Amino acid sequence: MKKPLLSRLCVLAFMFCACATAFAGFGENNLAPIAAPRLFVAKGATDAKGTFSCVNYGTNPVASYRYTATVNGKVVEEKEVKLAEPINVNDFGKLLVKVPTFNQLGDHQLVCNITHVNGKPNTTTFSSSTLDITVVTKVPTCRVVFEDYTAMWCRYCPRATAIMEYLTKKHPDDFIGIAVHQGDKMGIGGYKTPAVGKFGLPYVWASRRAKVSGYTGEDLYREAKARGAVMDIDVKAEWNASGNAINVQSTTTFRTNMPNANYALAYVVVEDGMHNASWSQANSYDGLTDLLEENEEMAVFVKGGRVIYGLKYNHVARAFLGIDSGMEGSLPKNVVADRGIKHQAMFQGVGRNWTPQNKKNLRVVVMVLDNSTNSIVNGAHCPIKPYNTTGVATTKNTDQRVEVARFNLKGQRLSAPEKGINIVKYSDGTVEKVNER
Repeated sequence: MKKPLLSRLCVLAFMFCACATAFAGFGENNLAPIAAPRLFVAKGATDAKGTFSCVNYGTNPVASYRYTATVNGKVVEEKEVKLAEPINVNDFGKLLVKVPTFNQLGDHQLVCNITHVNGKPNTTTFSSSTLDITVVTKVPTCRVVFEDYTAMWCRYCPRATAIMEYLTKKHPDDFIGIAVHQGDKMGIGGYKTPAVGKFGLPYVWASRRAKVSGYTGEDLYREAKARGAVMDIDVKAEWNASGNAINVQSTTTFRTNMPNANYALAYVVVEDGMHNASWSQANSYDGLTDLLEENEEMAVFVKGGRVIYGLKYNHVARAFLGIDSGMEGSLPKNVVADRGIKHQAMFQGVGRNWTPQNKKNLRVVVMVLDNSTNSIVNGAHCPIKPYNTTGVATTKNTDQRVEVARFNLKGQRLSAPEKGINIVKYSDGTVEKVNER
């Protein structure tokens, strides 16, 4: 049976920790549970299951085991499991634990303790694991956002492009990609860069939590989906009457009460299908046919030569608001379950500060940023409708805005205007390109 990559990585990480801290725990019949990151359960649900991976680092295959599950010290399930297919040494299985019905919103913990393995006491040091449970009014839809730092001059960036295309096609409803071009014809300055010791291209940032390795990003996508979200988010956008600004309205609905939330909203305009016959993509993957088995989206690069012309670029970031830590005041500190929170923003200067190749290919992405973890926890995107079709109102007063930061095209902060293109951030969260002469 083929095992998901994420589960295998969890197994390896767990086994490393076990070896380092509890070598004496090894024996003939050892089985250790590892809880999923978190489980969101709807209030009153009667059929919820908690997921645990079970690692066998004993010396015997595991044919059966017994476990006890508790919540707040109360036993909620006790069960003997006989396996049709044994868990081999250094392999793992999956354990689904019945979750009790919760009638109050909030956080709970379910502890699963594997007491016996193959009919004998489980002697491992790590016989139990705790699953965090959040009870919500309804389980929110969680969409996963990846940010791809890329460039046409970067010969290794086609790998990242293929990752974004793969996830977009495989998960069209729940994946959102943003391609942040650096120093090429689609380059954008001032966009937040990963807070890492060494930053280089390509860099695909998964939910602002981890760098994507490999050729699909599937493991980190699934990890983000498993973490889930505590809120639903939706967005709609339309052009203004003059066609030089985009009005945006998002609605965020938390599914539990939170008296001290630390979230904020960021917005990005992205463009799909960007193309120019003269644009050339550097490519180091020409002829590497083995990569097609990992991701068929690599085909255009494997068969394309060392330099490729004629590509169409998707998810390209064109403008942004609140990209670092969200727009101030966009979400309140005290949130009430099921009470929709509307927020309005506006992208100005379309056609002056930046010009889309094709307005029909633009979308607006909204991201929910968790400023406690510096991560993206949910998102949504939408096309931009014609003026006066969505009911999105203009709320920004540009006469009262003031400049709060200025950057050059390399993303370096400036203390004063610099000759050439400057990226100026204003107090209302808008960002504009200004040509200083």
